[in-house]
Amino acid sequence: MSKRILHVVTNVSKYEGIDRPTGLWLGELTHAYDEFEKQHYIQDIVSPNGGHSPIEPKSLERFVADASVLKRKNDPVFMQLLETT
Repeated sequence: MSKRILHVVTNVSKYEGIDRPTGLWLGELTHAYDEFEKQHYIQDIVSPNGGHSPIEPKSLERFVADASVLKRKNDPVFMQLLETT
């Protein structure tokens, strides 16, 4: 039997009354994804509304985005998973 993981991510791109973008802190997903991948889990990414999961811009900033984040951010197959949650 295959081992499976379901990652649930956000669809929220902006909070009401706050004029700045928000979204998924990409490292929170990539670090877990990397570890489960090493253990050969089948992984699915979903969100409450389906579709696009926005990324918190601050999670991509210099000194914040580590190797795990940069690897996945530059992987079009992985990034497509965040477009079709």
